[in-house]
Amino acid sequence: MDMDTLKIDIEILRKIPSKTIKVELLIEPLAPLSMVSGMPGSFYKTLNVPSKIMICGLIENLLGWHIAWKDRRAIQNDIGKLRKKQKVTYSSNTKGSTYIPLLMEYFDVIDEPIINFSEVYFFDDLWSRCYRRSDEVVHPKGTDNIDYRYIPQKWKLKRDEKNQEKVDDKALKEFFKEKIDFFPIYYTTPTVREYIYLQGWYVVQMIMDEKLFTMLMEKLEINNIGYLGNNEGWVNLKLSKNE
Repeated sequence: MDMDTLKIDIEILRKIPSKTIKVELLIEPLAPLSMVSGMPGSFYKTLNVPSKIMICGLIENLLGWHIAWKDRRAIQNDIGKLRKKQKVTYSSNTKGSTYIPLLMEYFDVIDEPIINFSEVYFFDDLWSRCYRRSDEVVHPKGTDNIDYRYIPQKWKLKRDEKNQEKVDDKALKEFFKEKIDFFPIYYTTPTVREYIYLQGWYVVQMIMDEKLFTMLMEKLEINNIGYLGNNEGWVNLKLSKNE
């Protein structure tokens, strides 16, 4: 995968970034936000304001850049080679995150985003996180579904000695390994995640490449809704040039 074979228009990435215009981005949360840093630890604590990499994700989402991780990595490698030929310093900006941003070079956040709000509070909620373990019993234990043809066989498995209502872990693990193609690809586990509820706006002052600004303004004429933090964090967007 490279920049020539991708169907999404990413031609801007061939251009040497030139952050020449000042812009203001207004972000109005339409739902509670959970803006978790790249390496949150055991508790998914939200940031008070979005980081640059989160704003980059918001921008790429608005542009429709729904690109798989593997393809992003390949494109990133292509950019690195291109910038070397262009004699421009390039940073991958992927430390501590599984998300690979592609447009980080094309804007900078001047100051920390300002919260212009009338009401704000925090709360914790359970969030279902997806995992895959093809060799452990946690996978079949964390899935609600199985191919209906194998439900009777699962019922007949050896029971746990301490709790006859449960299947023995060892028996379930072996059953899962034998019938792995008939289980969901991922299992889920509840994780505590913090959210921020905000009545108001984030005001983000930025300098931006003019080509990127034009692309965003064209998109915003059609759709001004994106998501921030995760795919539950819907936001309304307004972008303007600061003269």
